[in-house]
Amino acid sequence: MKAYLLARVSTDDQKDALPAQAYRLTEYAKRRGYEYELSEIRESAYKGSRSAFSLVVNQIKSRSEMTIVVFDKIDRYTRDSSSDEVRALQSLYRAGKIELHFPSDNLFIHKDSPATDLLRLGMGIVVAQYYSDAISDNVKRRFEQKLRDGEWIGAAPMGYLNSLQAGKKWISIDQIPASAVRYAYKSYATGTTSLREIAKKWRTDYGIEAGSSKVDQVLKNPFYYGEMRVKGQLYPHKYQPLITRELFEQVRSVQLGYKIKPHRWGGLPYAYRGLFDCAECGCRITFEKKKGLYIYGHCTQKKYKHTIKYVNEDRLTDQLMQMLREIQIPEYAYEEVSEALSLSHEDKKRTHATTQASIDSEITKYQQRIEKVYEDYLDEKIPEDLYNRKFAEYREKQKILQDKRGKLELIDDEYYASALHLLNLAKSAPQLFQTATIEQKRKLLKIVGSNFSLDGDLLRWKTKEPFKTMALCNKNSTWLRQLGSNQRPNR
Repeated sequence: MKAYLLARVSTDDQKDALPAQAYRLTEYAKRRGYEYELSEIRESAYKGSRSAFSLVVNQIKSRSEMTIVVFDKIDRYTRDSSSDEVRALQSLYRAGKIELHFPSDNLFIHKDSPATDLLRLGMGIVVAQYYSDAISDNVKRRFEQKLRDGEWIGAAPMGYLNSLQAGKKWISIDQIPASAVRYAYKSYATGTTSLREIAKKWRTDYGIEAGSSKVDQVLKNPFYYGEMRVKGQLYPHKYQPLITRELFEQVRSVQLGYKIKPHRWGGLPYAYRGLFDCAECGCRITFEKKKGLYIYGHCTQKKYKHTIKYVNEDRLTDQLMQMLREIQIPEYAYEEVSEALSLSHEDKKRTHATTQASIDSEITKYQQRIEKVYEDYLDEKIPEDLYNRKFAEYREKQKILQDKRGKLELIDDEYYASALHLLNLAKSAPQLFQTATIEQKRKLLKIVGSNFSLDGDLLRWKTKEPFKTMALCNKNSTWLRQLGSNQRPNR
């Protein structure tokens, strides 16, 4: 039987893992006696084209015989269940044309696979995506810490320059643009100079090509008096300000020469506010209270007028409860899948511990080299320029390794807790929804579903994975293993 072995990584940082994957896959194929074809693929699961993966999938699709497709683990299969390649492979195994094997996860998927195995696959995909997102969150936390330390993390605003001081990144004043910024604030604060006039002055006196919108952007930036605004939050920074806080507030007073009347319904505590769209026109469904007692939702009709229906909030809640009842899993399926996740979790912890130990060893090696080269410099065995060059080289390599290690520190306990959270949520979703606060209800709905739309008084939605698999198994009553079914791979 022909087997396609796919060793996959998504970044250059992971390319060293390809040989180990390839070895495990080929050993597996040899033990099973498969005729095999190995593909080593290095391309992102999210960005750019996936031509190599697509090519292999197309080859598999063109075969008429039963084919084995082998990935080392589920997270090497995909972290995006909506991709064309994954949908193609799903169609093939459901049609009985291929089997999917994940030897390291001890999971084998074919057309007669029991629901618990399909759920494990769905959970594996979701957890793999979480794992990738967690690394991204770790980077975000580093940026947040930099902001709390008063360090700017992007391109310097007009009037400043990104620079280096004593080998560290810094924000320095750029004199001519800084003078233009000061002029803009002082002029606009008088209330007699327009944005257009300031922009013209910038062009004629400072050689800065900018329009009124650029001037307005500068006048609203708190960076110039000493605070950084990032996603609506202010952080004090450690760089030299160009203006005083008082001058900034004077400009703000001129800008706020009129006050906008707040929207009548803005911010009211309706559980489903902003979650649903109108199936007719795509506008938001808004909510309001009638007779001081009953809450109704209806289309805002902002795009065009059409027939609308006022739908009682209780009617919507009943439909959402039905969605949550559809994803409930039986106790035995919960136990079986959670046990499999626990074993996978322990395997990942061991892998990460090995990787961290290797990185720590490398960091220590370069620290020893730094100390050695310093001793050679003190003993006048090497000249100062060689010492400085080697010191900088070893420090840079240490920094790269420390950054790499930092990405691993978000480790598997969060990953495992997230997977169990999804399982617990599926087991008790209706009860959780009934007792939840408004914010908790909104969060739960966003986890389980998407694309909520109201068609008359009927609510429609798309169920996310792995809950989509759970709902399908409940609908088809396929949780129990079929008599005589065999989840092990064909030989």
